[in-house]
Amino acid sequence: MTGILLVDKPTGPTSHDVVAMVRRALNVRRVGHFGTLDPFASGLLVLGVGPATRLATFAVDHPKTYLATVRLGATSTTDDAEGEIEETAAAPAPREAVETVCATWLGEVEQIPPAYSAKHVAGARAYALARAGEAVVLPSETVSIDRIQILRYEWPDLVIEVDCGPGTYLRALARDLGEALSTGGYCRELRRTRSGPFEVGQALDASALGEPGRAEAALLSAESAVVDRPAVELDASAAAAAANGGRVAAPDSIPPDVRWARLRGPGGFVGMAERVEGDGRAWLQPRRILYPEGETAWPPAERSP
Repeated sequence: MTGILLVDKPTGPTSHDVVAMVRRALNVRRVGHFGTLDPFASGLLVLGVGPATRLATFAVDHPKTYLATVRLGATSTTDDAEGEIEETAAAPAPREAVETVCATWLGEVEQIPPAYSAKHVAGARAYALARAGEAVVLPSETVSIDRIQILRYEWPDLVIEVDCGPGTYLRALARDLGEALSTGGYCRELRRTRSGPFEVGQALDASALGEPGRAEAALLSAESAVVDRPAVELDASAAAAAANGGRVAAPDSIPPDVRWARLRGPGGFVGMAERVEGDGRAWLQPRRILYPEGETAWPPAERSP
């Protein structure tokens, strides 16, 4: 069994909890998520099942969209509603100031991840050190925020929709908006609505995972996770060679600046290949091989591990 499963995670469970639920529902051990959601967050969780987990490297880099409620006039030790909340008694920020501050956080920006995060510090997780009472100082990281749309602003709550690149912490954005407004702020609610080509409206409600057959029926093709990459169609011979790790010539349709491409054969999706140079020309070297979906052009026994 292989494919992509979209789950609408409720608030409360961890992403790992949802992975365990999917393993039980599908009776498959090999399941992994393509980008975690904090327990307090809800929304789209993209999971790979079986060999499709090999595509995690590509899917975690997808741009994402979130709905966030920022509570101004207070701070949180965790930058979300689960931490210790401290009111700041700040005066309400005018809407014009909120609009100006949101605009300053667009583009390539430097963001300091929350102390309560999974970042590594001296070999330990930052959240573990923070929970132990140790001071955690994380370096800033460059992230991309493409859009911040104000959906509603009624002090002290600011509801925004954010399009951002991988590695962006909405908790940190809420904190930073509050700091820039001199009011303090934290992320009170968070919901992921999009990840790459997937929308939360396509997702299976987590409560349906216990219903027989629902998870199987909701499985999407493994290839759906990488449809943003260019595709190369191979004949049966070239597809069989690629499935066994053999490189294929890079066609002119793949620009030199494109590093990764999908390989497809008569049986469907073969896997992902990396552009490499050798013998005076460009090649596509298979790196993440999945057994073709749909009809197969060669039996599994003929594939290398």
